[in-house]
Amino acid sequence: MLYSLTYSQNEKYFNNQETRIIEWENAILEAKNDEEKINANDSLTKIIHETIMYPKSYKYDFTNLNYISTLQPRDKKFKIITWFIELENKNYNFYGLIQICKKNGNKCQIYHLQETDVNLKDDIYSELNYDQWYGCIYYDIIETKIKKFTYYTLLGWDGHNDTTTKKIIDVIKINKNMPPKFGAKIFHNETRRIIIEYSKKYSVSLKWDESIESIVFDHLEPIDGISEGDFSLYVPNLSYDILKKTETGWQLITNTYLNNSK
Repeated sequence: MLYSLTYSQNEKYFNNQETRIIEWENAILEAKNDEEKINANDSLTKIIHETIMYPKSYKYDFTNLNYISTLQPRDKKFKIITWFIELENKNYNFYGLIQICKKNGNKCQIYHLQETDVNLKDDIYSELNYDQWYGCIYYDIIETKIKKFTYYTLLGWDGHNDTTTKKIIDVIKINKNMPPKFGAKIFHNETRRIIIEYSKKYSVSLKWDESIESIVFDHLEPIDGISEGDFSLYVPNLSYDILKKTETGWQLITNTYLNNSK
C-alpha cells in the first residue's frame, strides 16, 4: 500500500506540473511582444527545472507537452529537453536542459544549455561544452556504439531567420563524472557536426531510417549556377544524402536515389 500511495502521489505531482508547463507554453504563444515572451519563458524554465529536480522525474514521460521536446536514448543514460521562442524579427531563441541521473532516477545532475556565440558554419570542427550549445530543438536521438564507447546522435531543427531554416546533426557525449559535450569525430569527413541550411520556402526531410540503418536527408543545391554559398537559394534536388551507420562512425553518401520514400 505504501508503494501504491507513493506512486499515486508522484503521478499527481507530475500531472499537475505538466499542466502548469502547458499553461506557460500557451502564454508564450499568446504573448503580444518579445518582452512578454521572454518573461513567460523565464517562468516556464523555472517550472521545468523544479519538475525535473523532483525525485523520480527521470522516469516520467512528459507525453502531453505541445511544443517542448523531451528525448531519452534507449539506455536511459540521460534526458534532454529543448524548446524555443520565436522573436518578432523572425529569429529564434532556444533553451534546453540535460538531466543525468542514476538508473533508479535519483542523484540527478542538471545542466542548463546555453546558446553559443560561435558561428558554427565556420566552426563545425569544434567540440562544444553544454554552455556553448548550438541552439535547436531536437526531435530524434540515435544511439551508436563505436570502439566500445556510446555516442548519441541528435537530429534537430532551427528556424534560424526569415530567409533560411537549418537542420542539425550533432553528437552528445556523456562521460561518467564529466559534464556533457557536443560534437564528435564520428563523421568520416572529420567534422564534429553537420549543419544543413536551406531556403525557408522549401521543406527538407532529415530522419533516421531503421530499415537501412542510416540517417537520410534531402540533397541540396543552389537553385541556379551562380548562388553557391547563398543558402536562401538552396533547395532539394529530389535525390538524398545518406549517413550510413558503420563500425567506425557515419559514412556519408551524397546525391543518391532511394526506392523507398523519405
